[in-house]
Amino acid sequence: MKRISNPNAGLLGVILLVAGACELKEEPYSFLSPDQFYQTASDAESGLTNAYANVAGLYNRVGWQLPDYSADQMFPRAVVAREQLTVFSFDATYPLVSEYWSFCYTGLNRTNVVLERVPAIQMDPVRKRQILAEAYFLRAFYHFQLVKTFGEVPLKEQSTKNIADAAVAPGSGKSTVDEIYQSIFRDLEIAERDLPAAPKDRGRAATGAASALWAKAALYHGDWARASEKAQRVLQNTAYRLIPNVVDLYDPAKEDANRTEVIFAAEFSSLPNLNASDMVAFYAPANSPPLFTKTAYGSQFGYLSFFGSFDPADKRRQLMDTAYINAAGRRIGQSDATLKDRVFVKKFLDVNSLGPNGENNYPLLRLADVLLMAAEAEAQASGPNAIAYAAINRVRSRAGLPDLSPGLGKEAFVEAVLRERSWELCFEGDRWYDLTRTGKFRTVASVTNSYYPSRPVLDKHRYFPIPNVEILTNAALQQNPLWQ
Repeated sequence: MKRISNPNAGLLGVILLVAGACELKEEPYSFLSPDQFYQTASDAESGLTNAYANVAGLYNRVGWQLPDYSADQMFPRAVVAREQLTVFSFDATYPLVSEYWSFCYTGLNRTNVVLERVPAIQMDPVRKRQILAEAYFLRAFYHFQLVKTFGEVPLKEQSTKNIADAAVAPGSGKSTVDEIYQSIFRDLEIAERDLPAAPKDRGRAATGAASALWAKAALYHGDWARASEKAQRVLQNTAYRLIPNVVDLYDPAKEDANRTEVIFAAEFSSLPNLNASDMVAFYAPANSPPLFTKTAYGSQFGYLSFFGSFDPADKRRQLMDTAYINAAGRRIGQSDATLKDRVFVKKFLDVNSLGPNGENNYPLLRLADVLLMAAEAEAQASGPNAIAYAAINRVRSRAGLPDLSPGLGKEAFVEAVLRERSWELCFEGDRWYDLTRTGKFRTVASVTNSYYPSRPVLDKHRYFPIPNVEILTNAALQQNPLWQ
């Protein structure tokens, strides 16, 4: 089904010969440099596939764990230190922070190699231009993940050329948030211009993805007019429309039909040599297979308070439940220790999964998200006008809810949009960033339960700390001020 290759696949290979009974000797047998590799059109395609692979690598786990465990919709079972995100006890040595950083910067390096090497390849000029446009999109994508998560970070617009370069952290110190966003916008301008109208393959970017990412980055940066303009560009694209039944949107058997709404996603497959995701097993409660998935970890749940925030008529509420029937046919409810004070999340289930490996794609940009971007940006730029109301009401209508009350002031309308984003995009890695970009992240301290009775979030948690290993390897790189 999917054609995105394994994120661990690299372009550089070294085969080591080991000799001697008591002494370990390493001798390079072969070394394939970027200069030697980037010779043909096939090499260009392989290099681009390699650059895409880190999207799936990032969102296999850490890309959604870092923000979602910190926010007010879901929480992890207290195991292997994931609860540190929920109680804000992590620091700069926390492994998930380092993994997030590593996936993004490795992706940036692979993307920069494509941008530097592909122009010299003799190949079809149309496809070459598209490959470069996809690489510009990916560079903007990885920089966006970094700036919204860490704030000021090193801007990486050149590849690592040698081992000496690889020994230091990316760049020489940090760029400002504005400098990073300006780089993102420059890259997306090229991507939007040169990407094809339809993606070359599943999991690839088309011009609509560039416009949608530009709208989101502009929204985060507070450029309301540009965010509205780019969102409207996506909304006017006839290739995209809302799926009639919101529950169907997460059915892995309907992925191809759902691509009319899902503009860009991390693609997963349980087929050999492709990327599988075990997110399905994280959500499924213990002793629930085979009703929901072949393997269940019971590792994360929704807050009861979040479930209670939905209108009972909201169709999106069907993607969660306070009870379920287990594999033995017994109803498991709130009185059972398996589910007490927890909500079972059904959004990413896959009954046909192979063990813990599911086929569920992870949506990163979709039309409902863009509609809510358009509503917020338009209201911020021009007040809650007819355009803003029409955008949010399309999302509410699909959910089975009445139109938003007319006549709201700007502040009340924007707050309504943020609530709608919370319901529509729940468990999709957006909520924490919506809270941090609007300065509302401290409110998660009041979202507690019997498992997490205290969540002492501080001002410093607005951004995650730069991984300590990066600080140690590059004296020019400074820790985020509130983490020093």
